[in-house]
Amino acid sequence: MGEYQYLCDIAAILLSTKLLGLATRKFQMPQVVGALLAGLILGPAMLGLVQETDFVKKTAEIGVIVLMFCAGMETDLDELKKSGRASFIIALIGVIVPLLGGYAVAMLFNRPGMIESDAGGSLFLQNMFIGVILTATSVSITVETLKELGKLKTRSGNAILGAAIIDDVLGIIALTIITSVADSSVHLSVILLKMPAFSSLPW
Repeated sequence: MGEYQYLCDIAAILLSTKLLGLATRKFQMPQVVGALLAGLILGPAMLGLVQETDFVKKTAEIGVIVLMFCAGMETDLDELKKSGRASFIIALIGVIVPLLGGYAVAMLFNRPGMIESDAGGSLFLQNMFIGVILTATSVSITVETLKELGKLKTRSGNAILGAAIIDDVLGIIALTIITSVADSSVHLSVILLKMPAFSSLPW
């Protein structure tokens, strides 16, 4: 049975995501919400029927690659460029709000004596790290939702997609800065100098 466990995992994943996807669609929500609920229910967090095996991880990576490839095929670059300013503003707000909100909430609970923790660094850096983590978004979920709603090729869809991409870039930059400040062996000035050079490379 063990050697065929991956077939059971695939069957459980496909069946649960489809059923819950249809259920969430009844409530006027994207089917991707149902897929997320299926993973939450069947995964280790609740029932534990499907474990995070190497096969599941690699299959998930393939799925994300195919999804992003299809999104790239359907994306209008001209429209994406036109929505650059709007995308940047949306992304900037999408980074600042969760960053400050996460820091504020962490500051309320992460106090000396309230939570036992062996985390190093100052409380300020710990709280900022929590805020930075909350800035992360999922481009794949954004793409899937826009595709399902038929908005991927629209101006608003391009603005949202561009914002999701910029949001991830800004989040990575913020995370790099915070981790560099926390690590005394890393010079922040060197990191800041490397960032423009890295972004200017002709990828």
